[in-house]
Amino acid sequence: MIWDTTRSPKVLFAMTTTQFVPQQPATVGGLGVESDVVLRYFQSFNTGKYSQVASLFTEQGMLYPPFEPPVVGPEKIADYLNKEADGMQVSLLSAKVELLEHGRVQVDVTGKVTALVFKVNVAWRFELTSQHQIESVKVDLVATLEELLKIRPS
Repeated sequence: MIWDTTRSPKVLFAMTTTQFVPQQPATVGGLGVESDVVLRYFQSFNTGKYSQVASLFTEQGMLYPPFEPPVVGPEKIADYLNKEADGMQVSLLSAKVELLEHGRVQVDVTGKVTALVFKVNVAWRFELTSQHQIESVKVDLVATLEELLKIRPS
């Protein structure tokens, strides 16, 4: 664990942990109670329970998929995931949790997404409310142009 007191005044503290867990794709040690919702997100995602994933968002929660406009609201997020994420699996590599002012939490996660035809490194940034609900998730592909060209739809 690394305690970072050099961050901006809005950050109360940050902790970082890195652990590769191939036998448990949706587990990274060090995610505490304030970010348990992030683990539930990935566990539900990996079992294809996209309605459960969507239920973790606030009513105006937003999913920012790569290269697409934001998807707003649990119902639309569930529909989007059912269409776009079916069969994908996530393996988590690292997580960094920052407790912000007013009980808000930011969680940065890195990992890999595996589908039938591709495997790509991904970074997620979760913004959580003080009630441990997801306000937003920004999903970024961490890949070279060559890797991205291999996974683009025909």
